[in-house]
Amino acid sequence: MKLLALILFTVLVPTLRAASYPPDGNVVDVTQPPYSARGDGVTDDTQALQRALNENTGRHRLLYFPRGTYLVSSTLTWPKEFGGHANWGKTYLCGESRETSIIRLKEATFTDATKPEAMMWCGGFGSADWFHNYVENLTFDVGAGNPGATALQFYSNNSGAVRDCRFLAAAGSGHTGLDLAHRDMNGPLLVRNCEVVGFRRGIATAHAVNGQVFEHITLRGQTEVGFVNEGQSISIRGFTSDNAVPALTTYGTLCLLEAKITGRGDAANKPAIVNYNGGRIFLRDIATSGYGRALGDVAHTPDAAAAYRIRGADKPGSEGPKIAEYGSHPATSPFPSPPTSLRLTVKETPEVPRDDPKSWANVDDFGADPTGETDSAAAVQKAMDSGATTIFLPGSYNLRKTVTIRGKVRRIVGLGGQINYGVGLHPDFRLGDGDAPVVLLEHFAHIHGGLEVDTKRTLVVRSVSDCDFTGTGKAEGAEWFFEDVVTHGLQLTRRKLWARQLNIENQGTHLSNDGGDLWILGYKTERGGTLLDTRGGGRSEVLGGFSYTTTAGKLAPMFVNADSSVWAFFNEICYNGDPFTTLIVEKRGPETRTIGKGDGHTTPYSGRPAKGSIRR
Repeated sequence: MKLLALILFTVLVPTLRAASYPPDGNVVDVTQPPYSARGDGVTDDTQALQRALNENTGRHRLLYFPRGTYLVSSTLTWPKEFGGHANWGKTYLCGESRETSIIRLKEATFTDATKPEAMMWCGGFGSADWFHNYVENLTFDVGAGNPGATALQFYSNNSGAVRDCRFLAAAGSGHTGLDLAHRDMNGPLLVRNCEVVGFRRGIATAHAVNGQVFEHITLRGQTEVGFVNEGQSISIRGFTSDNAVPALTTYGTLCLLEAKITGRGDAANKPAIVNYNGGRIFLRDIATSGYGRALGDVAHTPDAAAAYRIRGADKPGSEGPKIAEYGSHPATSPFPSPPTSLRLTVKETPEVPRDDPKSWANVDDFGADPTGETDSAAAVQKAMDSGATTIFLPGSYNLRKTVTIRGKVRRIVGLGGQINYGVGLHPDFRLGDGDAPVVLLEHFAHIHGGLEVDTKRTLVVRSVSDCDFTGTGKAEGAEWFFEDVVTHGLQLTRRKLWARQLNIENQGTHLSNDGGDLWILGYKTERGGTLLDTRGGGRSEVLGGFSYTTTAGKLAPMFVNADSSVWAFFNEICYNGDPFTTLIVEKRGPETRTIGKGDGHTTPYSGRPAKGSIRR
């Protein structure tokens, strides 16, 4: 009962809030001229919405869908070019809320189930250069009579997210709810607070790179499978499924935490989770009911029920089989270490209240230049000091002096613009002391000079790319939360960081934890150098992800652990013939031990003292 109570508590989806924005040229309301979508559920809005996509994708703008039902009768596509220039992504679609902003497919539009077509296709390049794309606060409803309809084919690289969305299909309609498998190299990206009702397949992922992260996902009423993974490196936390078919099938690399899986009807003859073809999996805190067994690990023994008994899952109980912790492969440990994960305390990302857009301080109103041509530092600082709690930066800005975030400010909102491209200022922003205990920075494609934190206030960073983070002594002991963040050379000293979808790409040491707590759901890296260095008694837990080793894998160990605690479920993919030859260097007192490629693996790696508490 304790395990079930824990899962029921942890998989609850945070409260969703309506989104709205102040008037601005980079906030494009699809119901206003020149697009004038009706959103009445009767008028065909396909041409209006397609024109809005054609003229605004790739330009650091937000396409806003006010409450309404937008009827479409063909695929909405994100174009690869605009005005003769390549479109590198950087597209943001947002509705008022998923309950009120609905895109619905006209009945009997995609009728061939053998040739599925999408309501919306989000574009992309084969070179994985389709960056910083977002779909939020929308419902995609394929309606009735559309057995060949896929609701959303989403694609983004390095950063990107589908958040607070819902995907609906009537009985007998719908092929795939959220399709992330339609092309190679999709990700890294985040899917959070999403629900899929109906369809043959709820969510689909595939191919070997670049990894996807899911948190708070609900699947109901699929007819083939709830979630299917065909080769990706997948991390999931907070997974709820109510189905008569398997909740999840996978091959590749899968990390699944905190799941509540309910089976109906014929599910009594099926496993809730199926692992195929030698896939590596790690499961933790899985509660099932109505299924014959929790796991069918068909790759490791022909008798999946025997595998279930042998490999450490809890015995079935009156409420159904449970898995406290299960790994398809034993952990590599240079020194004797507990084989189980650290189980660091997991905190939800704090929600900062949304202010009425009328109260936001738009930096342009204080004289900032949204084209980035002239210095806007003084104007942005005036907005920060204006007494407003939300500061809006709708364009791209040139700062010749560091701007301090202080006073009443608790939320800094962008639209995917750039700060200080090529200017060379460090840092662009400094977070100082102020009234709000939590400060949120969200939706910037590039903050080239980074953010310096000079306070113990809690920092939340959401959907920010190419921003480096540093902390002064005042930041020691602070709590940081990253969601969908791209950074370089991140150094943490006696801090706590919870990260969902963290992407670090630099040559040299990528991430260091000196004396703090580090929890990552989905860690993706590129280039050579140590990927995680933990020392000073720090505790680091990496739950899924992989190294896309593109340069100089022989130059450094992947993991360094000096008298500290590390648990990682972390994969490597390398196509250039230069993978990491040293996976782990671990020091315990005067002795150092090394694990080379072929001597062990990092799916999982456990390195920590066997004695003493792992919680604090």
